[in-house]
Parts: sequence; structure tokens; C-alpha cells
Amino acid sequence: MVTSTGCARTLIAACCAAIFLTSCRPDPSSVGSTPTTGEFGQAGSGYLAQCSGWFPDWIARNPPPSASAFQLSQGYPLGTPVFGEVEGQTRVIRWDPPAPATGPWSAHDFRVAAQRPAYLDALKEYFLAGMVDVDFVAQKNRTRRWYHVPMMTTDPISRREPYRGLTKERPLTSTDHSWILPGQQLQSFAIGYYNPQGGYTIGQVFKDPEPSLSDPSKAQFIDGAYVFKLLFAEHDPAKVDAATYPLDGAPQWQVQDVAAPNAPLKNVRLIQIDVAVKDPRSTQTGWVFATYVYDESKAGEPVAWRRLAPIGLQWGNDPDVTANGVGTLDETWISPGIPVAFQGKLGRHGRLNGPVDNPVSSCISCHSTAQVSPGATPIRAFRGARLIPPPSCTDAQDMTWFRNLTGSQAFGLMTNNGDGCALAAPQPATLVSVDYSLQLADGLSSSLFYDNPNPCLATARVMRARDDESARSSAAGAKMSRSSEVPMMQERGVGARSERISMDPEAMRAMPKQSAEDEGSRR
Repeated sequence: MVTSTGCARTLIAACCAAIFLTSCRPDPSSVGSTPTTGEFGQAGSGYLAQCSGWFPDWIARNPPPSASAFQLSQGYPLGTPVFGEVEGQTRVIRWDPPAPATGPWSAHDFRVAAQRPAYLDALKEYFLAGMVDVDFVAQKNRTRRWYHVPMMTTDPISRREPYRGLTKERPLTSTDHSWILPGQQLQSFAIGYYNPQGGYTIGQVFKDPEPSLSDPSKAQFIDGAYVFKLLFAEHDPAKVDAATYPLDGAPQWQVQDVAAPNAPLKNVRLIQIDVAVKDPRSTQTGWVFATYVYDESKAGEPVAWRRLAPIGLQWGNDPDVTANGVGTLDETWISPGIPVAFQGKLGRHGRLNGPVDNPVSSCISCHSTAQVSPGATPIRAFRGARLIPPPSCTDAQDMTWFRNLTGSQAFGLMTNNGDGCALAAPQPATLVSVDYSLQLADGLSSSLFYDNPNPCLATARVMRARDDESARSSAAGAKMSRSSEVPMMQERGVGARSERISMDPEAMRAMPKQSAEDEGSRR
């Protein structure tokens, strides 16, 4: 085995399965650069971009102190190395996609009612593992590495803020929640994390630091890809009913409102956690979605992050349920133990949703619209459809948003340049599904429709040259035993950041035992 020295990038030919190279989170002031830029990364002034990898961690008018700055986890895995003899030396000759993986949830069958609580528990433990102790800083987790989607610089309102990397979501209103005072609303914020299998796909889509070269056709996730999203609600005692407020003991962060960067930081508290996992047993869509909410009744649990109650599971859109009382939800399961403050906050006709989500839709319905059409105009046509049915649509037309689509099936372009209620004809040949990932759709929209440049290109080129040279020298020394298994993934684009080696136990158990000769065909 070739081992690392200090922080040098190292390629490891491992005897044990599923070793991943991952990055430590150094002081941002010591890595990359912080170029002056325009509002969206273009040449200009008034903003700073922090560049600790290929893509900007954030672009901010009022950047935080370096010790408080968010870093994008973006050293996306390259895949599984395939070794060969080159000029008498064993070297990596190509990278194949990683093998499909299973996780602890695979031991439970969500299709069986009695096993659904255990499936939800397994999903929850997977995203909590190693994250609570590091306050959900992806790069610090020593259980497994997590990754963020780059280039979420679409507009000045919802871009990543620079303290925690959160983006704005749908606000919570007094109309939706009785514990919010009449006429008030609370802004919500969120951040998504993808496991190594999911990170691999992100790296295939954003394959080059030049964002215009990103490739939507690569946005098809591997079985075992897992994403979770933390959602926070603004904490303002003047806007809530103290007697019924359900988030008193919830985990709290401070974030910047990018629309008002000079204002005091906002206090936000955890309200909801969403999960989506690519599970081949979901023949309807390929995905299983789960939603959890903070549960104040579990205040006896000393770790606030663990005070979670499940809302339920969803693996299909139940297209036959067209109205309340019409049909049975067979592809949604709602937990009987939802906290009182969040009861009755489900999606359309009882489908899965969380308290932050729009009740006219559902988890899978909303995410099924994740698609792009590179270069399309006007703006709505780039995405092709609204996330939720427009208010003008009839109940029958709304059901277009509740079809069961596989991850490779584009939702379709709606009439009126995406604002209408019917599928347009003909459909654009360029429309591409991005496999239920709205965050990938946002990053691609920024890159391919808005043409937002990457202000970190100069830094990325230096990093890339250094990484390529280091990989060549490491590969030249790598020796491979014919009896060993090497489902190892190396990261790219992490530049000057220090590195460590971590083990992913679930991935280790999931990887099939194959010989070196089989490495080239594993998928």
C-alpha cells in the first residue's frame, strides 16, 4: 500500500474495500484565494468569492471572518480505478463508475408496512453518523464524506450565504402554521448533502472548472446515492406564539441574509430534514423520500439533533389518487407519531410533505420537475415547468405533476413557456432529466442558462495542474495485488486542502467482492 505523507495527494491500492480519500477542512484563510468579483462571479467589483476548490464556496458582498466561512465540499470522487501495466509500471489507466451500493436501510423493506419504521430509523442514523459531533461540516466527518452541489449562484436572493452555505427556501406563514402570529412569516433556509455515490454523479455533471462545460446528461444517480437536506426556520420571538412555538430546543445556527448582507446575522432553528435515497426496490420512480421534523416532546434526549420524528415515506406519486377520498395512497406512508404542531401539514390529498413545503404538491411531485434544457429561452423554458401546478390549472391538469417518472424521464415542457397547465407539443429534444435533483438543476441553470462564470477559474487551473502531477506520481508507485479488491475512489478538485483517509463501513459491506480483472466492468 502506498501511504500519504503530510497533506500530499496519494493514490492507494487497498486490500480492503471502499476506501475513500477525503479532505480535512483547513482554515479558509490558508487555502485557495478570495478574488474580487461581480455579483454573479463575472469580472467586476463589490463582491468576494472564496475559492478553496474548483468552484466558489460562496460569492458575498459582506464576507465573514475567515474562521467562520463556509467551505463547499467539492472534491467529488472520480470513481473506481482500473489498473494496467504502462511501460512496465502499474498505473491507473481509467476510472470506472463506482459499483451500486447498499446502506443500512437495505436491510428493511419499505414496501412492507411493518418494516417502514425501521427503514426510517436506518435512514436517520445514516445522516446523523459522524455529523452531530462536527456540527454538520461535511469535510470533518470521519464516518463518511458528504458533498455539496456547486454553482448555486443563480440569483441575488437565494444564492449560498457565506457562513453556513444555506440557501433560501419557501417562507413559513401564519396561514400555514398556527404558532406563527397573524400576518407574520418566517424565512426558511436549507443546505443539501450527498454521500460518495451521489458525489460521484455531481462530479460527472460538473466535470470541469469551466461551468459552461457541465454535462446534464451525466445526472443519473447510482443505486445507493443518498442526499439529505437540513431545513431551518428563522427564529424571531416577535413573530411567534411563545406558548405553542415548537422549536424551543432545536439546533440553532446563524446565517447571513444575502439580500441584506449588512444586517445582523439571522438566528435559524432546525425544523425539518428531508432524505432521498436511490433504492432499486422503488420501481415507480427509483427513489424513496423521507421527511423528519424536530420534535420538542423528545426534549429528554440530550442531543438536540436526535430529537426527530418521522413524517413518513414516499416512493411514488400515487397517480390514481386525484382527489380527497378518491383512491388509496399506496406509494406514500404517513407515520402515526407526527408532533402536534406539524399534524395536518401534508401534501396534496395526504401525500408526503414537510412543514416547510407547499401543500399543493408533495416531495416526489416537486422533485420530478428536476430537468434542464441547456440554452433554452425564455427563462421558464430552461426548467420547462413550475415546481408545483400553477393556480390556474384544473384538478385534472394538476395530475400532470403526479405522474410516476423514472429518473431518466424528463418531466416535460409545459405550455406557455413552462408556466402552463398542459404538456407542450412538440417537446424540445434538448430537455434532460437530472434525476430528481433540484439542486443540480439550480447549479446547471446558473452555469448554462444564466452563464454565470466561475470566479475561481484561475485558482482551479493551478489546483488542477498540481492534482494531475500528484496523481501521476502516486499512480506510478501504486502496486496492485491480483487478489486484492480496489473499490476505491479518489477525489479531484480539492486543491491545496489537506487530506485524510476515512472508512465508510456501509459502503464496505455493500461492495461486491471482485477480482482485479473485474474492476473494469463494475457499475
